[in-house]
Amino acid sequence: MTEKALLNYFLSKVSVEDFSKDLQDSQVKTSYDTTSVYVIPISRINDEEYNVTRDNLIQLCNDTLNAKLTLTDINTIAFAIITSEFFTWDDTADDAEIIETVIYDWDNPEIGFSLSLHNIALWKQYLQTGEYLLNKAELKEKFRNDKKRQQDR
Repeated sequence: MTEKALLNYFLSKVSVEDFSKDLQDSQVKTSYDTTSVYVIPISRINDEEYNVTRDNLIQLCNDTLNAKLTLTDINTIAFAIITSEFFTWDDTADDAEIIETVIYDWDNPEIGFSLSLHNIALWKQYLQTGEYLLNKAELKEKFRNDKKRQQDR
């Protein structure tokens, strides 16, 4: 994935279909429990940055719910935003915590909520309303099942 393609997607300068092509093969499983993510940084001029907004994340939700982006794509994009020197969000804004929560949730499905279409719809609702409806009991069950699987080995 290239950060330039993500920027152009956010700015509606490239179609979601073309952006999706840019995302292909950005994640490569390198061992049974390791995945490498490949992101090409954007060439920055004068320390410029792009502030990711709620609307940008809602756009990603919509395109995922409409099967134009995959759940793996969402995970890759979140990783790219977190590790980027170009993409950021205004951590003093009223909605900073919402934006941050969604991005980090998308980046960490192994230790948090699973990436699923149901959860994407809930994150979209959270971005629109500020009401976090993801079920904490789901997380407890997920980790109970993981612990049981490890004990059975």
